[in-house]
Amino acid sequence: MPTAPHETVLCRYRYDPLDRVVDCALSAEAGIQRFYCKSRLATEIQGAVQRSVFQHDGQLLAQLRREDVKVDTALLSTDQQRSVLNVLDANRLHPLAYSPYGHRPAENGLLSLLGFNGERPDPVTGHYLLGNGYRAIQPGVDAV
Repeated sequence: MPTAPHETVLCRYRYDPLDRVVDCALSAEAGIQRFYCKSRLATEIQGAVQRSVFQHDGQLLAQLRREDVKVDTALLSTDQQRSVLNVLDANRLHPLAYSPYGHRPAENGLLSLLGFNGERPDPVTGHYLLGNGYRAIQPGVDAV
């Protein structure tokens, strides 16, 4: 009798009553809790690490990263679609570039909580969960 392929759950997602992703529990790490201001991601907490995004009238301004007593801040510059193009931390300017559908080389790392079109890339798949989780797009493959 053939055996069923072994399936591994990499992540479990939870949604609030407004259908926004509020928890992303990775199987090997502490869960990621998300908090929103209106429909925009404002804060994300994973274990002892807290990251908050500061914005005004839909324009991204800065990001704060706090881990225990250490606090790092970075200024963000964006285009008209809210894609983060530059991250200025205490040491230097980090320019970012995307393909037409949001692909960015993995070696660039995650300098900002938000990326293409001001969206948060999923920590497991790298896809952008558009509309706070309504639709996932794979950068470089899906057309927006």
